Amino acid sequence: MGLLRTWWATPRVRRAVARWLVAIGAILALIGLLTARWGLLVVGVVVVGLGASAGPARIRRDR
Repeated sequence: MGLLRTWWATPRVRRAVARWLVAIGAILALIGLLTARWGLLVVGVVVVGLGASAGPARIRRDR
């Protein structure tokens, strides 16, 4: 578990994952909006929120 924790704690990895999540969420939200599939729109918004919360500014160090 320690290797995964240190890998995830690097800002470069977190920024890359956050970008992918936001991009996927934006695409899902756009498709949901254009096709009037409201469930897909909600999922897209949730994925964008997850991407925003996964950003490198959210790294918390143990003291």
